[in-house]
Amino acid sequence: MSLPSLLWTDLRSNTLEPSPVGELKAHFRLQHQAGTLSLLQGIERDPPLLACFEYDYPNLSGLKALRATKQAYPSLPILMLTLQHSEALAVWAFRTRVWDYLVKPVSEQELWRRIRQLLQVLPTNLVTGRRIAMPAPLIPREARIEVPGRSARVAEEALNYVQGHYAEVLRLEDVAQCCRMSVWELSRSFKRVHGLTFREYLCQYRLRRALELLSNTHVTICEAASAAGFRNASHFTRLFRQRMGVTPSQFRMGRPVRRPCPEDA
Repeated sequence: MSLPSLLWTDLRSNTLEPSPVGELKAHFRLQHQAGTLSLLQGIERDPPLLACFEYDYPNLSGLKALRATKQAYPSLPILMLTLQHSEALAVWAFRTRVWDYLVKPVSEQELWRRIRQLLQVLPTNLVTGRRIAMPAPLIPREARIEVPGRSARVAEEALNYVQGHYAEVLRLEDVAQCCRMSVWELSRSFKRVHGLTFREYLCQYRLRRALELLSNTHVTICEAASAAGFRNASHFTRLFRQRMGVTPSQFRMGRPVRRPCPEDA
């Protein structure tokens, strides 16, 4: 069976130092891209399952390349590894909607653990395409570097509301009122920015929280469902099996999921 493809964009100044990404050959078919020349053309020729941008000291052109890649392929999960770290850089990364931001040194084992979590919500069949399954960054508005337009601002406010209230009974009318706009306007703005409906995003977000809770063996399935915002354990089990291809009990026993978090509930 062929290995999934990982695009490794190596933007380090010192490429002689070993990289944890380069040690993932047992799990991926690595597309090693040194520099940014022909980066997007390479993705077009051989679409990867995910991408990793590795820096030691990021410069402007390297960061622009990551942002341009995310804009051109919004459903492509991107991991960012950097040696130089600052709060401003981390804010920028998550505002650009990277999947994960890691500060080196990072071991191969830690990197693979992070990627395994991502693979649980990604399909392996690239022909059918991928839905956006990106976690919303928990970043205060005053810390964001870019000033978003109206649609982006509304969508971010809706995401922040979900993060604070996903465990509650959450109605679209309440979110729209919080964003000071009509339900129709909110739905249109959210779909335009994120490429999926608010209801679809909420379902995926709750399932992601449930997956995290199910990893803790001290939490029962009913407790995980309730804490993630699902009021009915039977409905949660049916939905989980529909979306993931396994039941919550099978997932807890180590059965791999066969599907991403797909359409709305």
